[in-house]
Amino acid sequence: MQGLGTGTVVLGIHIAAPGLAIVPGTPLDQLGRSRLSTVYMPGYKITMLPDEVVQIYTLDEGRANPAVSLYVTVNEATLEITGTETKLERVPVVANLRHDQLDHIVTEAWLTDASIEIENTPQPLLDVRDQLSFLHRLAKSLKAQREVVRGKPENFNRPDYNFRLVGNDKAEPNGSETVQITTRQRGAPLDLIVAEAAIVANSTWGSWMAELGVPGIYRSQASMAPGVKVRMGTKALPHAGIGVKSYSWATSPLRRYVDLVNQWQIIACVRNGKTAALAAPFKPKDAELFSIISSFDAAYSAYNGYQAGMERFWTLKYLEQNGITELNATVFKEGPGGSFLVRADELPLVFPVLGAQNLPRGARLKVRLGEVDEITLDIHGTVIERLDDPDDTSDDGPVDDAEDADDDAAVAGPIAIAVDVNEADAEATTARADPPAP
Repeated sequence: MQGLGTGTVVLGIHIAAPGLAIVPGTPLDQLGRSRLSTVYMPGYKITMLPDEVVQIYTLDEGRANPAVSLYVTVNEATLEITGTETKLERVPVVANLRHDQLDHIVTEAWLTDASIEIENTPQPLLDVRDQLSFLHRLAKSLKAQREVVRGKPENFNRPDYNFRLVGNDKAEPNGSETVQITTRQRGAPLDLIVAEAAIVANSTWGSWMAELGVPGIYRSQASMAPGVKVRMGTKALPHAGIGVKSYSWATSPLRRYVDLVNQWQIIACVRNGKTAALAAPFKPKDAELFSIISSFDAAYSAYNGYQAGMERFWTLKYLEQNGITELNATVFKEGPGGSFLVRADELPLVFPVLGAQNLPRGARLKVRLGEVDEITLDIHGTVIERLDDPDDTSDDGPVDDAEDADDDAAVAGPIAIAVDVNEADAEATTARADPPAP
């Protein structure tokens, strides 16, 4: 960041640039295209690109890293973005500031009141306190502008959950590890700063590619009406859920293949300007782009489902390891067989309960848990008592149509198991303990 205090601030948003070295059609490209995304799970991940390649291009501190940089000019008083410029360069990284280590320090109060001092605050963080304070004000302004377009505010009703497996030492877990689950509130200052910077980059680059006639891969949503889903395509269409005119994925080229594809296109825009459409690896109406979108959509959905299943497994292990037999939970949907689906208030767990008939969405309950089935990832509950006041909605649990739809699509147990019962004809039968959540 440059110019703080002068009235005009120039903010640099820097993205790792493997697209400067990896060329379409090469073995590394073919590997990335076969995997399409990094796969995450508690205690482990399978990277899209080899780890040695990731380590070369990731923006680690203490070295000058190749980057695709978006420079955003901001009016310091009004926080209006007045211009943007994209460059290919090496960026010296002095320090990496990490959420999990600093969220307890970088609070809104710490950013707005310079007299607040917190013990053991790292010096590199103190050195950029004024810059972070400005970035937080800018991020809040950007979010507010998007919410005007969305037509309603973004509510971070539920936390993100972090899993740590004690004893696996980054090796592939075997199920015997002790699991720790902690929470991190979405919308915390550092989280908001990074999220809004990524939205600025993805929307700016998406619009720029469209202006130059360079095709890219976009995410769009026609409206926020129930049932209108986010779609991927090659046209720069509005994304109602985010509140922007267009939205490309280009800020994670080391872990998502579509971001790497878009980075190649953006690099062509930087190098060739108005003639970029002639030089870009993918041309307008290129069938390869549609093939990539189709493959990525299928793989990304499968990976997300796998991740949800693994997180559910470790959440159930957490219940067992800690002897938890009762949970507080919130009703959010009618489930199968006369049951209702509830979401645990303090764990990433959705499961069916009996005894919640005629209770509205948002009703808060105390639930007694049944036995855990680690094979089907199944668990049921029975309502013990209602915790909220039926006549006072202020103490209801959080409900959100978009987030509830995501939970509905995620693993809510039980899962299907394919069993080969006849080697001669290799026929498989599917066993289910209960119908899955719809």
